[in-house]
Amino acid sequence: MATSANYSRLGLFIVCASALIIGAIVWFGGAGGKQFEFLVETYFSDPVSGLDVGSAVNFRGVKVGSVKRISFIATEYPEAAPEDHQTIWVQIALDRRLVGMSDDSDGAWIRDLVDRGIHATVSASGVTGLSHIEVNFPKTKIKDKKISWKPRSICVPPAPSILQNVADSVQHILDQINRMDIVEAWTNLITTIHDAGSAFNNASILLDSQRGNLGEIIDNVRDTTQSLRAFADQIRDNPGAIIRDRPRDPLAETR
Repeated sequence: MATSANYSRLGLFIVCASALIIGAIVWFGGAGGKQFEFLVETYFSDPVSGLDVGSAVNFRGVKVGSVKRISFIATEYPEAAPEDHQTIWVQIALDRRLVGMSDDSDGAWIRDLVDRGIHATVSASGVTGLSHIEVNFPKTKIKDKKISWKPRSICVPPAPSILQNVADSVQHILDQINRMDIVEAWTNLITTIHDAGSAFNNASILLDSQRGNLGEIIDNVRDTTQSLRAFADQIRDNPGAIIRDRPRDPLAETR
């Protein structure tokens, strides 16, 4: 009887210990933190290379959650427009304890941030090749895309990363260069220079041809100036000459 009782106690101890170990594994594996999760979502038109389930989500550099799911808009929202089907959908699990949200909060805090212009960006984490989501206020105003689906939870609009902005700028410059006809532009420049040279030559020829008449022109201008000066002196001394074409006859009493 004593041996049987000892075996029973040993079996009970093993069962309890196993249950505790399994419970600890499940708890530390994430199940224990689900009660503190607040789910929001975002989307990205560009590739999200290096982003995976469990990747960190930072708010102004501080971790406030992690990536819970990654899918496509076509899978989550079949009613979306065909051009949005390949858009990448990301579900984010915010930790209420880290963002200061109460357990019964309806997400007013994150809604206020979205209304104030907060955006989500996929950022690379150093040289490891891994990425995380950075939630912050962009320094420049971003025109958000009009989406063709109705999000089931609060949606944080995306913002392009710095690398994507640089890549887009370089691509735009290359497109402009490709559309530019270098040969035609060079031909137009040579033609313009040639036309300008011809114009200068014609002006030089005209000046040389009129050089002999410059003295006569200057003399005529000088004579005209003297005549105008004499006329001005006459008007100053006899203003009535403007309205009379000959001197008035003297009165009979003064003859």
